[in-house]
Amino acid sequence: MFSRMRRLVWSAVVCLVPLSALSSSGQAQQRQDVALELVLAIDTSTSVDADEFTLQKRGLSNAFRHPRIIAAIEGLGALGVAASVVQWSSNGKHLTAVDWVQLKDAKSAGHFAAAIDAMPRLLTGFTGIAGAIRYSVQKIEENSFEGRRKVIDVSGDGASSSSGTGAERDRAVALGITINGLAILTSDPDFMEFGLKEYYAKQVIGGDGAFLLTADGFEDFITQMRKKLEREIIGPGLAALPVGRVGKRPL
Repeated sequence: MFSRMRRLVWSAVVCLVPLSALSSSGQAQQRQDVALELVLAIDTSTSVDADEFTLQKRGLSNAFRHPRIIAAIEGLGALGVAASVVQWSSNGKHLTAVDWVQLKDAKSAGHFAAAIDAMPRLLTGFTGIAGAIRYSVQKIEENSFEGRRKVIDVSGDGASSSSGTGAERDRAVALGITINGLAILTSDPDFMEFGLKEYYAKQVIGGDGAFLLTADGFEDFITQMRKKLEREIIGPGLAALPVGRVGKRPL
């Protein structure tokens, strides 16, 4: 009796192994290859007023309608870009404002831009860049895409009000994720005196090809965000080329 039960148990285990293997294989197949996974993490802390939030939205949506950004996206070929917008404030306050969308051409980029235009402000609070990075990493790890490059785009007008930003940056970089920054230099003397550009350079950006741009206030954010996105989409080593020369290329 014992021997017969042991054979039954062993048979059940043998049957379960292929099923779990198939399950794992199915999960892996669900991840769609893209050239770039891009999280756009924008600051909605209390230092950002309603007009400034609107300027951030306009900067993002205008960028995805710009001919150079569309050309950069189309230059990636069939894989395209998987993009998402995250709003962040305090370390424990971050939400997805526009969920993952695959962008391949002007039509899909236009739909993404319209979704950005329509997104409301979801959060306010202190400035928690560490939490923004941690949440953005989670978004990349849990989505249904597999990017040949993975980038978190952090923009904000202040240094983090809590510690841990550099540690979260280092963890992201260890996972193969690049973090780029757009530091918005406001007229507030407290922010300017702190050296926001230096803070972003030392504590926020990191990884392969990481770079930092600055905007002279929120009005300049619109121009600088377009430049930043173009560099991120085209990729390290090719950003200096005119978009028309990049074309469709092997990745």
